[in-house]
Amino acid sequence: MKKLFIAVSLLLSVSIGTVSIYAQKDPVKETKASAISKDDLSEMKKSLADIQKSQKAILDRLSDLEKKITAPAAQGKPAIDPNKVYNLPVAHSPIKGNKSAPVTIVEFSDFQCPYCAQLQATLTEVLNAYPKDVRLVFKHYPLPFHQNAMIAAKATEAAKEQGKFWEMHDLVFQNFNKLSEQALKDFAQQLGLDVEKFSADLAGNKYDQLIQQDMALARSSDVSGTPTLFINGKRVQQRSFNDFKQTIDGILKK
Repeated sequence: MKKLFIAVSLLLSVSIGTVSIYAQKDPVKETKASAISKDDLSEMKKSLADIQKSQKAILDRLSDLEKKITAPAAQGKPAIDPNKVYNLPVAHSPIKGNKSAPVTIVEFSDFQCPYCAQLQATLTEVLNAYPKDVRLVFKHYPLPFHQNAMIAAKATEAAKEQGKFWEMHDLVFQNFNKLSEQALKDFAQQLGLDVEKFSADLAGNKYDQLIQQDMALARSSDVSGTPTLFINGKRVQQRSFNDFKQTIDGILKK
């Protein structure tokens, strides 16, 4: 709105300035007032009318522009319904914690997202506090503007084939801001994986469909950013340990 106000001010200044040119007194012309013909007066009136017409057109266009700018703002994003339960099947996703736990946390995450990396300590604290009652399900949602998020997702899937998803998961998040294909291969070696197989799996497209399935589920579940979490299908609004504890305790009491 500030930019719109500035634009209006500039345009009006130009228009008013133009009108002022005609309104200003010219000492030379004043001495020759008697020499001004009817044709000159008629031309001046016509020019002023044209300026007023142009000014009205500008104001009309600015009014339309203002409506377009303010309409979406008034509508805003649809509010998240905290009571809506989404169907989030585990499917192929890795699970951490008691697999038959009554409370399921589903995490849609991006390995290059700093907020996702910061969240891991809290999730670990939650799992440690509820070893029998909570399980964590990880789902991929690599964001398009994170250059190495997709290959990192593939790296964790390649590690999963060798039984070390969560170990690779932890290493990748610990190094979220310095990821590269070579770094991921170094992590594989550090974890004692078959690096040749890992590299071949990483170079192929065998995990593309699996990752796309997670992303499609995310979109159908109103996920638009990372990290996004659900507890027993309900969207998590706050993500501190105490927030998780309050929600989990409420479920366990029921």
